[in-house]
Amino acid sequence: MINPDGRIEWPYFTRRCDFIIPSASPLQLQVSEVFNHGFDARCEERLFYFATEALSLHPLAFLVPASMCDLIQPETSILVAAAEILFLDINGREQRLMACEPVKVKTLPVCPDPDRLRQNLAAALTSLKLFGRNSIVLDLILGCNTEKNILSGAEAIIFAFPPDLSALFRFVGVGEGLTPAFDDFLSGMLLADRWIGANQIAVPENFASVAKKKTTVQAVQQLLFAADGRMSLRFEEFLYRLLLEDIKTKDVVKILNYGHSSGTDILCGIWHYLNNLRS
Repeated sequence: MINPDGRIEWPYFTRRCDFIIPSASPLQLQVSEVFNHGFDARCEERLFYFATEALSLHPLAFLVPASMCDLIQPETSILVAAAEILFLDINGREQRLMACEPVKVKTLPVCPDPDRLRQNLAAALTSLKLFGRNSIVLDLILGCNTEKNILSGAEAIIFAFPPDLSALFRFVGVGEGLTPAFDDFLSGMLLADRWIGANQIAVPENFASVAKKKTTVQAVQQLLFAADGRMSLRFEEFLYRLLLEDIKTKDVVKILNYGHSSGTDILCGIWHYLNNLRS
């Protein structure tokens, strides 16, 4: 039911095969914010994303037709139950979507190709230097940070290898955006660590409770996804290629241009971790 361009047609929806909530569990959600390519909806403490392109699917996301965004608004109630999505549209008409086959994801861990990985990391670093979005994390990685950089002076802690998550607690929430820059950087490191099966970054039991006090819901969920080796398909598929295939500059630039600086910051985390592990 998913088109080659990664979109799905009405009246269908889907999710990843590793969706966190069992498909038999009903969900009553309320739309919180509408974006250009999807919308957020809350259910208790969780924030779900309704995406209009498959690459945006993470373990708490649904892939829905793009036209659904024109039929909802903030506060719209959505029921996901019995393999259906039900809601009243902006005109008060009942709308119904039907579930189709879940989207498959790559199996972890992945054993990297050493030669390709070395070449790809060099290409990624060149692209970061040339095309990376302006970011406190990128400045830190490239060694051009100044005293104005809030992370300045903390290099010894941030660059310690393997990373100590307990020591990095103080930086969670640092930076701008729905997923602040340091949280994206840390997510990139966690994702790379899990994908290659190293599991060098231990997650303290109180990590989620501490993070919730310091950063956004989106960032906490992304960090927890990454700790399980998951993120959005966009980054999972890129990391798979980085480890096993030849990547091109255009592939890296697509990642760098994602979000305000999220793509750049996540790639900085991936590059930093894999480069240190390989050294």
